[in-house]
This record gives sequence, structure tokens and C-alpha cells, in this order.
Amino acid sequence: MGVSVQVFTVRTNRRESGSVIMIVLFFAVVLSLVLFAGVTLVVSGNRRVHQVAALKQAHYVAEKGIEEALSSPFLFQEVFESTSPIELENRKTGRYVTVARRVKVKDTKDTNYTYIIRLESKGYVSSGEQNLAERTIVCEFKQLNSDSFLGALLSNAIATSGNLNSGKVYIYLDEGIPPNTSANVYSDAEITNLAGNIPGSVFAQGKVVVNNNTSISGDVIAKGSITLNNNTKVLGKVISAEGWIDVNNNVVVQGDIVAYGADSKGYSVYLANSEVRDIYTEEGSSQVKVSPSAKYGSIGTIQGSSYPKKYEVPRQDLPDINESVKSLWKEKAEKGSVFQEGLVVNNNASFTVEGDALINGDLVLGNNAKLSIKEGSILYVTGRIDIENNASIEVLDADGDNEINLGSSLIAESYFDIKNNAIPDSVSLVALGNSTSYLRNNSVTTGAILVPNGKLEISNKAEIHGAIFAKEITKIGNNAEVYFNPLKAVVTLPPVANPSTALKLVEWVEK
Repeated sequence: MGVSVQVFTVRTNRRESGSVIMIVLFFAVVLSLVLFAGVTLVVSGNRRVHQVAALKQAHYVAEKGIEEALSSPFLFQEVFESTSPIELENRKTGRYVTVARRVKVKDTKDTNYTYIIRLESKGYVSSGEQNLAERTIVCEFKQLNSDSFLGALLSNAIATSGNLNSGKVYIYLDEGIPPNTSANVYSDAEITNLAGNIPGSVFAQGKVVVNNNTSISGDVIAKGSITLNNNTKVLGKVISAEGWIDVNNNVVVQGDIVAYGADSKGYSVYLANSEVRDIYTEEGSSQVKVSPSAKYGSIGTIQGSSYPKKYEVPRQDLPDINESVKSLWKEKAEKGSVFQEGLVVNNNASFTVEGDALINGDLVLGNNAKLSIKEGSILYVTGRIDIENNASIEVLDADGDNEINLGSSLIAESYFDIKNNAIPDSVSLVALGNSTSYLRNNSVTTGAILVPNGKLEISNKAEIHGAIFAKEITKIGNNAEVYFNPLKAVVTLPPVANPSTALKLVEWVEK
């Protein structure tokens, strides 16, 4: 009995021992699986944490590109790129590429919210040769329609700080410009002999003379006297802040006539064989001389109307190109190529300038010559720019998107003389000297024309796609055509101030 019990006991312990081993092995396998899953989760989580961190860093790098672009006066004329890697922690590096795209039109009825600047910045984070993360920020800014020069760019097809002696000029809205855009004509002095088509208003700090068959879709407002002749049509009102108004021969004014001053005979308004709405003067009908065939609504006093007792003609802030601005342009140019003895492209020849360039001397393009320049570049010429018959300028893509988005500038310290040629998309012409610059005989330009210190003469069916700004315009006529394009004017003109001061953020998208 005792032996049998002992044997039974031994067998029972072995069976229990095997069960324990199986249980231990089971739990060991389970624990291994749990540990493996835990390690996997930790590694995966750690990798995810690093990926999220890299994405955040790429976001901040892209933001840095936006900040650099907005702080640069050359916002519309450069591709902003980090030329050296941005050092990050754990041996990572960052870089950005930011482009200010051409100003585009936003479809809106609010005329103060028409022009949009689009910035696209790509931020990259890498470790050695491995790209870890990439983020893109796209933001759009509203162009504030202020009294700054940038505001003047957005509303004036022709502007001058001196006299404007015009001839027959036809102003149109360029392709893609909203039909509600105003293409105004402005002078800090007098506007005389204006004729043609004005899809906007006429403003002058002196007198205004509008001649035969002219169509003005806005107002005519001047500090001095206003004369409207033969078949002129004004869709808005006519206001003289200090002078009198003379309306002659089949003129039609759909708005009011308001004259705050009077001539030597005491008359404020002369209305002959024409049709206007209501007439207002300081003293009413005693200051109005009307021909029998004239038509008008009523005659009253300014005091009894909704017009102010004293009228101020809106004044535009036209550019003051001082030495610091010139130095800004010149410094950017001389970082590129330098031509110590000027640059001459002979008849029928071609030449390419790779990027910015400082030309010490004159820039001369002979007959049928072709000059190729990179988009976004400044060519600063210490002498004159002379472009002969049928010479042309070609703009080459610089940022790899096959589109000309960045504006370029040709700047002469003396003057420019453009004859029978085509300057294509996104190039401005600037003359800083005191002499006269010329745009002659069927010449075509696209971009801003800026002559801040001298005179400008435009003749013989010259065609401008952009806007015109000059100290004095001695002649613009012979059926010259201006296709007002504030987009090209803003983009192409070299900066006279930091443009970011006139921008307001309206959209921010991260990708």
C-alpha cells in the first residue's frame, strides 16, 4: 500500500510539473507578444512624434519665407529662397522657396477689394540627403486702396505731378481687368487739350480743358476752371473747387454742375447749346449764363444743396524717387552682372542678360535687335536707354513654372527713347533724369512707365499696357492707346516703398 501510494504521488507531481511548464511557456509567449506590441507602439509612436515635429518645423520654415518676402521691397520681383540651410536640432536642416505671384483680380463689387497678391511658400526639412517633411503655405492679401503711391497705381491710368498737355488718347481697360475698375487721369497741375476716351474720372489741381468728342465715364473735378467743348460726354458730375465752368456745343453732363468760383465777370457757369442736370453756384441763378437752346434741371445755391461749403480736390501721392530709393535699385542690380562700358546689341543681333545687371554707360538696342532678360530682374543703366526700330525685349521664365509672374525693370539715370518696338509682358520703363523721354511711332510697352523728374512725350499710336506716371507730360496724343492694367503696373514697377505696408491678410491656407 505504501509503495503504491508513493508511486502515485510521484506520477502526480510530474503531471503537475508539466502543466506548470506549459502555463509558464504560455504566459511567456503572451508576455513576449505584449512586449513586442508595446515596443512596436513605442517605436511607431516615436516615429510619429518625430514626423509631426518635422512637419511643424517645415511649417515654421515656410512661415519664415513668407516673412522674408513681406519684409522685402522687392516683393514682386524676386523668388525668395534660403541660400544657406537653416540649422535645426538633431542635425536637421530647413530651407524655403517663396514666390509672390502676379496680382490677380478678385471678383467683387467692393472697389477697395479688387487687387489680390498671392504668396506661396514651400518649407522643407531634411536630414542629410533624406527629405523628412514638406509644408506649403498659400496666403492672399488685399491691396488697400489708400492715398499712398501704391494706391495711385491702382486707380490712375495717367498721372503727373506737373502739367498734362494731352491730345487724342484712348484709354481702355486691359484684358482681365474688372469692368467696374476706374482708369482715372490725374494732374497736380493743369490738364489741357484732353480728348478721346476716359473710362474713369479726371482730377486736376489746376484747370481742365476737355476737347471734341471726348467720353468720360466718371467725374471731372478740378481746383481751377473747367472747359468742356464740342460733343463731350460726362457720365458723372463736374465740379470746380475754386473756378468757373464753361460748357459749350452739344456737351452732355449726366451729373450736376457745381462751381465754387467765378470769372472776372462774376459768372460761375456758362451753358451753351448743351444738356446738364442741376446747376449749383455760391449765389445761384445770378451767376449762371444759359443759352436759349441749353437744357438743365434746376439752378440753386451750394449752401442749399448736399455739397460741402468748401470742396477739396482729392490729391494723389505721386512718387518721390530720392537717393535712398535709387541706391536700393542700384545695389540690387550690381549684385548681378556688371557691364563696365555699357551694353550695345547691334542690328539684328541677340543678347541675354542672366538676372540683375548694372550697366555703366548706355543700353542701346539696334534695329531688329533682341534683348532677353530673366523675369524679376532689374537692369540699372547709368546713362540712357535707346531702343531702335523694331528692336524687342524678351522676358524669360526664372522660377521654373513656365509663366512670367515676376516683374522686371529697365531703369535709366538719364532718359529713354523707344522707337517702333515691342516690350512684352511685365517690364517697366523708368527714367530718372530731368530731360525728355520718348515713346514713339507704334511702340508697344507692357508695365508701368515712370518718369518722376523729367518730361514724357508719347506720340503716333503708341500703345501702353499698364499705367503712366511722369513729372510732366508734354504730349500724349496722335491716337495713343493706354490699356490700363494696374496689375502689371504694381508688379513691374521697382519699389518706391515697402509694399507690405499696404497689404491686409484675407486668406491663409496650409497644405
